[in-house]
Amino acid sequence: MRIIDLVGQRFTRLLVVGRAPNKSAKDTNARWHCRCDCGRMCIAYGQDLRREKFKSCGCFIAEKMYKHGQSRTKEYRTWQTMRQRCENPKNSAYEEYGAAGVTVCERWKSYEAFREDMGPAPTPRHTIDRIDGTRGYEPGNCRWATYAEQNRNLKSNMFVEIDGVRMVLQDWCRTFGINDKTAYSRIRKGWDAERALKTPVKQMKRRNP
Repeated sequence: MRIIDLVGQRFTRLLVVGRAPNKSAKDTNARWHCRCDCGRMCIAYGQDLRREKFKSCGCFIAEKMYKHGQSRTKEYRTWQTMRQRCENPKNSAYEEYGAAGVTVCERWKSYEAFREDMGPAPTPRHTIDRIDGTRGYEPGNCRWATYAEQNRNLKSNMFVEIDGVRMVLQDWCRTFGINDKTAYSRIRKGWDAERALKTPVKQMKRRNP
């Protein structure tokens, strides 16, 4: 299928600067790196750019939310933080999320869609929680939960599949000889489960007497 080169073209606030890799071999739709007028980078499908589904990196929606009183809500701040740590290499948490393969689904690039799917946070103490730490931020895999609920979810319900074998995370910890608290902590930070289990724990260097 012939791909239309969009490099150099502008779509509202987005300037296409290069081709982005496809998500998978089955994904045949072209994706593009775009620079927003606000200075941030983002990735969008060519068809979405041409149909004006994407007009900015999200700042356009942010301005609309600010005008409508949403920019200071917990839900909006959660959405903004989620996207920043998954998509902005300059964000302090990017290495543990975006660089580790944690993504935000295309639907949730829109704050309105995120708010519609997640609903309001029950209390200020609730934060967004990925039910399956091996998957990204997407409908059906996220919920509002307290830290205590998130910890219970990790310890008792998290299944991990490696090389075709599916087991509870605690059993994998015993298999690989890694402390379960270390594995849980890594996954909570956004590590891929297999990486969290197989990466050796760095030993502190002893100082010379």
